[in-house]
Amino acid sequence: MLLPDGVAEADLARAVADADLLLMCYTPVTRRVIEGATRLRGIVKYGVGIDAIDIEAAKARRIPVVNVPEYAERTVAEGAFTLLLVLAKKLAPMHLAMRRDGWLWPTAGWLGADLHGKTLGLVGVGRIGRSMAKMAAGFGMTVLGFDPNVTAATKK
Repeated sequence: MLLPDGVAEADLARAVADADLLLMCYTPVTRRVIEGATRLRGIVKYGVGIDAIDIEAAKARRIPVVNVPEYAERTVAEGAFTLLLVLAKKLAPMHLAMRRDGWLWPTAGWLGADLHGKTLGLVGVGRIGRSMAKMAAGFGMTVLGFDPNVTAATKK
């Protein structure tokens, strides 16, 4: 059975009551859902993180919870880097002005910033953060990163 993301807790609990496996992404899997799913043998999060799942409730029922830690890491980093470029080059206001006026005079106000030589600070240098750091380095940026959950050996 396929349910939409954001399904109400009661609807999810009813739908998985006799399920063997729950495959989810963003929808919270609460204690109520887990306790009501009497046949449940596993929960799979197709994405990173497991913060939307009541891990203690799953442990109490001995239900394994797994995720896909490499899910979309490059895609998310590319999206973030695209937004960085859009901001640096003032592409959003340029786009609006072009749609409104049909052209732009190249005045100083429209000049964007180069990324080369700039510093990018990342809070979170897990897989996505490291992917973003590689892109920034390719543009000649200095990268500073902080993540209390990643060890020096993991960062390589």
